[in-house]
Amino acid sequence: MMNQYSKNSQSKKFPAITMMVFMICVSCLIKAQKSKINIPSSSKQVIHGRIIDETGNPLIAQVQVWYFDIQDVVFSFDTTETNGRTDNLITVDYSNQNGYYSVRVPSDTVLFIVTKGPEWELIYKKMIINPREFDGIEYNVAIKRLYDLGSLGWYGGDTHMHSIHSDGRQSPSELVHTMKGVGLTWGILTDHNSISGKKEWLAEGQSDFIPILGAEITTEASETSIENGYGHFNQTFITELSGITANPNIWARAIFNDHTNVQNSIDLTHAHGGLLIINHPYQNWDWAGRFKSWGEVKNFDGIEIWNCEPPHSLTTSTFDPNLMNRNTLGVQSWFAYLNSGKKLSGLAGSDTHDAYGTNAYPKGKYFWNTMAGNPRTYAFMEDFNELQLKEAIKHGRLFLTSGFGPILLVTAGGETQGNIIRVEKDEKLDVAIEVLANHPLLNSDDAVRIIYNGKIIKSFSTEGSIIFEKSIPLNIIEDGWIVVEAFGEWPMFAMTNPIFVDVPPFGDWPIEEWVEPENLKLWNKYMEQPEITIPDGPSNWENSQYIYKLFDEIN
Repeated sequence: MMNQYSKNSQSKKFPAITMMVFMICVSCLIKAQKSKINIPSSSKQVIHGRIIDETGNPLIAQVQVWYFDIQDVVFSFDTTETNGRTDNLITVDYSNQNGYYSVRVPSDTVLFIVTKGPEWELIYKKMIINPREFDGIEYNVAIKRLYDLGSLGWYGGDTHMHSIHSDGRQSPSELVHTMKGVGLTWGILTDHNSISGKKEWLAEGQSDFIPILGAEITTEASETSIENGYGHFNQTFITELSGITANPNIWARAIFNDHTNVQNSIDLTHAHGGLLIINHPYQNWDWAGRFKSWGEVKNFDGIEIWNCEPPHSLTTSTFDPNLMNRNTLGVQSWFAYLNSGKKLSGLAGSDTHDAYGTNAYPKGKYFWNTMAGNPRTYAFMEDFNELQLKEAIKHGRLFLTSGFGPILLVTAGGETQGNIIRVEKDEKLDVAIEVLANHPLLNSDDAVRIIYNGKIIKSFSTEGSIIFEKSIPLNIIEDGWIVVEAFGEWPMFAMTNPIFVDVPPFGDWPIEEWVEPENLKLWNKYMEQPEITIPDGPSNWENSQYIYKLFDEIN
């Protein structure tokens, strides 16, 4: 009896114990759920706000967010996996018509920048983004317009941009919005072998923006070609494509046999009222995009001497596998043509493929990203219209600068870039230089350089100010041309197009007919290059302390 009772008693206890264990487990689970909040992996903090001008009007402006501790980066042009930071730039955004912006940022210490180009005040702020905080950080900004170049007849634009109609990331309309965000007033759409974005692009024409239709003729070699392609060149101010086929594959529209195909493109562009510019003539590797028709063609209208990457102020480039700066070589080719007496325009174009920077190059331990207007070309126009812009580009009424500035205004004897001034031999020619910046210029003895016929003849310090003005008398003894360069702390750089100086007998300089430098056909060979006649500039991404000094100021 006792055994039976004990057995029944134990059997009743087991369900009770089981229930108690179950309740304890449930309690622990509930406690665990309360102590661990489910945070979606996509969650990030958001910086948001409104950007206005000094009078309270909303502005379209650019917002950049960088990691505060700039580091060396690793990246690959293909699908190869990389370990480490792939970019120092975190994100880019543009405020809308009402001035509002919002950007998502990781938990880290970041450098937050608001810019609208070199004519506007530059705003920067250090921000610490705490982990597990997602409620938004409101940061409203008022920026001041420091200089109004339009009132002086100078208008900034971008000569080389790509949209989704070839290999770009934005639509034509989106590109215009980003261009306005960095203070540009005109642009040339240059999709590869295509003008299918024509209607949307041209519909963006307004009183404050001139859209110009172009196309980047992107060559490939035929089976019989002795070259592996003949380069890229922009047809600009066009209404239709010319000199290439109508192949539905845009990348197969410019399969060239020889140099006569290049000359045909130049001639047909002119026949249709356009201008043809040789793009990025030197390349980091030997491919179809490298220009190979030096000395084989004539009558092109200009050379893109500053394409996408940092300026020619540094002859060697850590981004380049051959440690050369292709923009330096572009400038030197241009100098060689100018020395031969040819009046030829030098242009800057961003070659933008992603105006938001994520898929833009180069990437490295430096403060640079290829987006709309970086670099940019300023054109002088008496009236703001397409015809005046075309004349300015054709005749070299231009100066070139980065998206960070500075602005560079130069006259010689009262004449601006692209013009010819007659001077008696041994007569003094007054050169007036004005450099305008939105943050301090370079305190270096050669922050401003005057170049005459490809050689530096005078240099000056800007003494770290934001405005530099100087008038210099030059003793002129021979025909020639004047170009001025201005350097700020990296990555500030600007360069003028030439003013031509004609001494007696008058009328023979520059030379009317097409003329060329000697031995230029050598440039068609990979890694052959023109003579470099000017030394590196005083600032570059390897030795400039600007970004670090800026960090110190914020700290």
